[in-house]
Amino acid sequence: MTDRRYRILLVSSSGGVLLDLLALRPWWERHDPVWVAVRAPDTEVALTGQRVHWQPELSTRTRWRVLPAAWRALLLLRRERPDVVVSAGTGVAVGVFLAARLLRVPSLWLETFNMTGPAGAAARLCSRLAAAVLVQRPALLASRPRAVLIGELY
Repeated sequence: MTDRRYRILLVSSSGGVLLDLLALRPWWERHDPVWVAVRAPDTEVALTGQRVHWQPELSTRTRWRVLPAAWRALLLLRRERPDVVVSAGTGVAVGVFLAARLLRVPSLWLETFNMTGPAGAAARLCSRLAAAVLVQRPALLASRPRAVLIGELY
């Protein structure tokens, strides 16, 4: 096993998405984590003490906001220089995944445990841009391209 510390950019909104990324704490706390998060009461509390770049949530209904979000993400990724981007969902990840693809930074899409049916708009786009899609349910392997089963996180 290598002792190399990676710069990990974790992208989250509030709720279950945040819980899934927090469940990965044993992995990311061994590295240098930086967060892009949507400001909400649970994210503010859970990410106390972490390096966080607060971003507005990006709704899939306001597609015109994707380009400015991707531009902000491009500037952020150039400044932070992550080795990998990891997200479990929502619109805030779309701009970051687009910027990561442009800069050739690998990204991982983590399907939340509560996802059992068809992927939402953000998940469909980000999973296409991701190097791999991590799923917690075996049933999702058939419907998610490049899916890797990691099992339940909590």
